[in-house]
Amino acid sequence: MTALDKQRRKKLQAVVDKDYSYRSYYDDDIEVKGTGRCGFGVYAARQFQPGELVFEVTGQLIHKKHYVGSEYVMDLDKDWYLEPSTPGAFMNHSCSPNCELVQLTNFSLGVVAICNIEAETEITFDYAWEAFDWNPKCQCGARNCRGWVVSEEEVKKMKRLAKGRKKKPR
Repeated sequence: MTALDKQRRKKLQAVVDKDYSYRSYYDDDIEVKGTGRCGFGVYAARQFQPGELVFEVTGQLIHKKHYVGSEYVMDLDKDWYLEPSTPGAFMNHSCSPNCELVQLTNFSLGVVAICNIEAETEITFDYAWEAFDWNPKCQCGARNCRGWVVSEEEVKKMKRLAKGRKKKPR
């Protein structure tokens, strides 16, 4: 078996996306589509008012003591993480989000608009991660962008960690 080169992988991924819809979702309210800058995102298909439920995030529950890591996992409560299914897995971070997550049930989260959201606008929330050496640089493009995908309180710590990254020999 040979490894796929980038061009062939991209071509075959397009077939998977088209024929099997793993990375697509659409209903009357939201849709998943390419962002042009950071993979896929969730977009409003209609206008949402502040305080309106945009959609429910469901998925696989993972006990925190068994967690091994994921780019998508969301904090559910003190004992459980939620590994979201589509469309929740494709919500992107913003330092100036238009939504927030609230716990709807013991097993799901709700995405709630915190401002007016027009149709065709990307639905985002603030990941507010704790600073670790693996945190990515932020690509949200907001005027108040913190530069890293971390909470506002963690920016100073993240800058120290980033300096440490540069000092390590590669």
